[in-house]
Amino acid sequence: MIQNHIKISLRNLWKNKLLSTLNLLGLSIGIGSVLTLAFSVYAYYNADSNIEGQENIFYLKTVTTGGDTYKSTPYPLLNEIVKASPEVIAATHMQGWGQPWLKYGETEFQESSNYVDPDFFKIFSLPFKYGNPETALEKKYSIVLFHKISQKIFGEKNPLGETIKLNDSINLTVTGVIGDLSPYSAFRLGVLMPTKLLEDYPTFIARADWSDSFTVNFFKLKPTTDIARFESQVTALAKKNYSDPSTLSEIKLMPFSGMRSDSLPVIDTIISGSIAASVFVLLIVLINLLNLNTSTMYRRTKDIAVRKILGGNKKSIIIQFCIENGILVFASISISALLFLGFLLPKLNGIYGADFGSISFTVTNDYPVILFAIGLGLFVTLVVGILPTLRFISAPISTGIKGRIDTIKSNFLVRNSFIVLQFTIAILFICVAIILNSQIGYMKNAPLGFNKENVIVGNIDLEYKNKETATLKFNDLLNKLNADPYVKDFAVSDAIPSNYDFNYNQVYDPETDREVRTRFANTDEGYLKTLRIPLVMGRDFDEKLDSADDHPVIINRTTMKALGWNSIEGKRLKGKGSVTSGNPVVGVMEDFHYQDMQNAVEPLVHFYSNKNSLASNRFLSVRFAEGHQKSIEKLIANGFSNIDSRRKYRQENLTDKVSAQYRLIEGMLKTVNVVALLTIFISCLGMFGLISFMAKRRVKEIGIRKVLGAGVLKLIVMLSKDYIILVGIAALIAFPIAWYIMDAWLRDFAYRISLQWWMFVLSGFFALLITAFTVGIQAVKSARANPVKSLKTE
Repeated sequence: MIQNHIKISLRNLWKNKLLSTLNLLGLSIGIGSVLTLAFSVYAYYNADSNIEGQENIFYLKTVTTGGDTYKSTPYPLLNEIVKASPEVIAATHMQGWGQPWLKYGETEFQESSNYVDPDFFKIFSLPFKYGNPETALEKKYSIVLFHKISQKIFGEKNPLGETIKLNDSINLTVTGVIGDLSPYSAFRLGVLMPTKLLEDYPTFIARADWSDSFTVNFFKLKPTTDIARFESQVTALAKKNYSDPSTLSEIKLMPFSGMRSDSLPVIDTIISGSIAASVFVLLIVLINLLNLNTSTMYRRTKDIAVRKILGGNKKSIIIQFCIENGILVFASISISALLFLGFLLPKLNGIYGADFGSISFTVTNDYPVILFAIGLGLFVTLVVGILPTLRFISAPISTGIKGRIDTIKSNFLVRNSFIVLQFTIAILFICVAIILNSQIGYMKNAPLGFNKENVIVGNIDLEYKNKETATLKFNDLLNKLNADPYVKDFAVSDAIPSNYDFNYNQVYDPETDREVRTRFANTDEGYLKTLRIPLVMGRDFDEKLDSADDHPVIINRTTMKALGWNSIEGKRLKGKGSVTSGNPVVGVMEDFHYQDMQNAVEPLVHFYSNKNSLASNRFLSVRFAEGHQKSIEKLIANGFSNIDSRRKYRQENLTDKVSAQYRLIEGMLKTVNVVALLTIFISCLGMFGLISFMAKRRVKEIGIRKVLGAGVLKLIVMLSKDYIILVGIAALIAFPIAWYIMDAWLRDFAYRISLQWWMFVLSGFFALLITAFTVGIQAVKSARANPVKSLKTE
């Protein structure tokens, strides 16, 4: 019986080649997109699923009286909490401390390194490949590698007991290897070492007091812990010991599960958008398939009537149509799987891989996705196989055998509602794409307060093996740049726009005690000239007048306003806890966007740094004459090729570095663009099928109208106007929804566009234009048909 159903299904699919092709095309693209979006969401939520008891894992977040928040706290706080709080099961610090170099044999490498306490593995149940997590970090001179690092150094062999040299001086024993983590994990780790190692560094000891916040703390608490009470105890403990308690508002206890979105808030938008997009695309696929199946069913009423005469019951007819749709759905899932693995997943990694790491699909680990695809296929098959069939199998046999489909009551309200819903979703995505594109364009093209064009930026933080020799050769390069007629200006600094460290200092005016929290960086006398940043007041740094020992500073306009100054004459800035007379303020620079335009311009202080100092600088910025970029790049690259260093010299345009700040948002835009095109494309496939069906239902009417003199244009309008009106209604529904969603999203941007009426009108016009074209093709075909043949149709 099943074999017979399959044979009839294949015959019917082949008979209705046009509709079958439309269905297969729409389903393949739609389900492929749903699988891709669903897989990215699955990979995100499954990333840290191996960590047990996450509901009891927390980290600390500092909230200052000025309203600033950050994940770091003073180093001694954790130990004080452990001593005072019996609710703590396990606790650990976690911090980087520089980027140490590791060496095995002749191989040197530098990876993301973090120092943690032995309790780290009592809190986080990470998958160990080799070693024992309970003892891996007990000894001071131990090191735990992640599998990708172990593989790079040792290949596939077990490296336990091997010795790795830290910073050319300390021998560490490999005591554990952790299996690969998802790139979506909260941890981006390479190697772990015991915090005890840091106690040998004088610079660490000097900062490990209550005046400096630099360490992240994690806790595993008893399930019965009163979180609010514990939080207030921690805040009281911190205020009791802080060097300046007046700056602390509270210490908040944050759940580990929210750490990823806390570190990168835009990820919540990406994940929520992926979920919404997958639901909307699936909804449109279902509506499209329902509408197309319904149009097919009107032409198969005789088939249903004959089956009923021959003794076929309702159940067998429904099974027949479910199998028919099932063949189509699972064929499209097979095509979707190939599309997903061969094209969509690589594209997804291309969009987000630089920020999250590339995800891969394996049957062993990701079988829930396969089960989801099968379940999705069964769901779609049952919905589109049963719902349209129920409307026709109840029709009288006499009506069906005569093909009198006009007497079958059609639920036009439901059909039209489906069309409106489809295009509401499609127009909504088009609106979002237009507004998102406008916001990104605004941020990338708005005045930044500096000139990013014709500037090469080179990374000079290269870990030089002989700093004295490197400095001599670097000075020689600077002299060559100074002598080159195509070099307009150049600067050496530890920061550039798009790459200012998140290092803050609490500074104040010693005359008024007025405080301000500022970002800071070291720059030389050429920085403002190279980037064309205007001076508002005072002077620029000057090599003849300034010395790094005097620590002169230039502040931005925002800092000046925050301090309430009208002049900088005789002004100094002091850091909290400083015993010096303060830093002389020699100039005020205009505000410029040194971070992306999602963020407001914050107070900024530049400290003078000597151009020749390789130790305190990370970047060489060179402004070149237009048309001479390659020669200048070659000159700089040749200069660094003669300097012995652990890292290779790299350079790129400042324009590219600034644009890279918006990579994630541009990734969102690409995703939205694709989804918008998909929704329109799939919706138009359904519209094409429906107009084809309606034209066949009204074939006699069209023939009579043509005989009575109706022209082709009039017939096209007659067949198309209802659909154009429905798309217009969809646009009116979509506009306020899009306005509400995007207005709320844009509030997160310090600098944002204003929503304009034309953005919504353009999206509606675009949808109407595509619909008119799609419907028009079929309407023209029907309107130009021979009326004699039309009138003969029974």
